[in-house]
Amino acid sequence: MSLKTTLLTLRAFWRARRRLHAATRDQLISAQQRHLNAFLDRDAAQVPAFAAYRGQPLSSWPVMDKATLMGNFAAYNRLGLTAEEGWAHERAGTTPKGYAIGASTGTSGNRGLYIVSEAERCRWLGVMLAWALPDVLTRAHRVAIVLPANSQLYDTANESGRLKLRFFDLTAGIEQQFAPLAAFRPTVIVGPPKFLRALAGADVPVHPEQIFSGAEVLDPADRQVIEERFGLTMREIYMATEGLFGVSCPLGTLHLIEDHIAFEFQPVDGSSHLVNPLITDFSRTRQVMVRYRMNDILELAESACGCGLPHQAIKQIHGRQDDVFHLAGPHGAIASITPDVIRNAVVRSDPSIRDFRVLQTGPNAVTLLLPPEAAQALDAACAGLQALFEKCGTHPGIEARAERLTPEAGRKLRRVRVLAEAPRP
Repeated sequence: MSLKTTLLTLRAFWRARRRLHAATRDQLISAQQRHLNAFLDRDAAQVPAFAAYRGQPLSSWPVMDKATLMGNFAAYNRLGLTAEEGWAHERAGTTPKGYAIGASTGTSGNRGLYIVSEAERCRWLGVMLAWALPDVLTRAHRVAIVLPANSQLYDTANESGRLKLRFFDLTAGIEQQFAPLAAFRPTVIVGPPKFLRALAGADVPVHPEQIFSGAEVLDPADRQVIEERFGLTMREIYMATEGLFGVSCPLGTLHLIEDHIAFEFQPVDGSSHLVNPLITDFSRTRQVMVRYRMNDILELAESACGCGLPHQAIKQIHGRQDDVFHLAGPHGAIASITPDVIRNAVVRSDPSIRDFRVLQTGPNAVTLLLPPEAAQALDAACAGLQALFEKCGTHPGIEARAERLTPEAGRKLRRVRVLAEAPRP
């Protein structure tokens, strides 16, 4: 790591640590508003997509999403880089000088591009370390990253000298990572719940000091199995192609990183307590993300976390907006049912259910899958779903069967999922 990179990373690290310890909620939001206003006036309005909105309050700026971004990528970055040029760089493994280009795995939809400067990569690393590994300056960590795709952001971490980081390619198979992981002897493991749960159920001689879940929804049942196996409190990293959004505190509560991102929350159809976030990342100035609609479904915590952090706590990430069931009801009505209530209807029907899939396969058709060892719970789970659907005013046909549920190594595990086009309200 160059001296410049080291200094930039350390600066971001110490700033993030200072904010974590010093801010009250009012101070945090006041500082956020100052940085946000400066970003909107100085940086965001310099890209073509937002030039007309300079001087206007955030609420007047347009909402964007992945389709908007990828439809005119050049309009949202300061380099004028087109999506075609970005994909060419990504395929060739090249980058414009001083920048990193990467892409999402595409395991849950269309792939998305990102471009970050060297300074932004260092800031990402410094903030990540401040939240997740604050003792990194006094001890070395061996960090295993188990994901379907590597990233130049992880390369930055490996250059730090305080981390020995190794990437394990999940697309090569889940079980295939066990032996090399044991040989690496990680002190920290970062991976999706499907991998961590498989690891917890296997006789693999690993003894991590910390485990972080990422890239997939962490179901309570998975959390319980993993925590019991390793004797640790599971922590989460809420991160996507669009940026780093949250990290769990040592108590296991996920907090949003509001020092760098302003969050707006929109209600989710079919729920009185779930929201979709709009993110405005005022720490990134080269690819501008203003009021970017995430596809995630969040449940906000109603009270502050016992750790004392003033940052908004998240009770749970429940899934994706794409996984809200829209089922036909009487007289042309449409019932919107969110993944959390579908999940609860299944797992509460029988205590033996530790894994499942519920799939919407048509406008009025649902498939329920349980593993063979829980086949005796099919009737109870089916009855639980029928009761839920009736309460919501819909009566889909439910096909229920037992079969082996093997998570795909290269795809995100989504236990509640819409497979077919459905009517929308």
